[in-house]
Amino acid sequence: MPNFSPNLEDASDDQLKQGINEHNPHFAQLESDELSRRVFLRLEDIISIFNKKSSEQTEKLIQLTWIIVGLTVVMVIGLIIQIVIALNLFPVIFL
Repeated sequence: MPNFSPNLEDASDDQLKQGINEHNPHFAQLESDELSRRVFLRLEDIISIFNKKSSEQTEKLIQLTWIIVGLTVVMVIGLIIQIVIALNLFPVIFL
């Protein structure tokens, strides 16, 4: 685990901030380091949550893209069918 004393690890963020403001350079540096360590741990959690949600959104967008591709294929097939029907019903127009 970290090299901090148990008192620093057990202290609340407000207690650490108060200790930093008391102007004791040695302890203020240790307390500042402990606060920084806590912030980095929180950031790791936030980044992992963000990545998870981003991956979920990416999966949804990929699914929507495939739905759009499918609908486009259906529309093209429908257009081809309409052209074939039109050519068979009215062959004189396209001569």
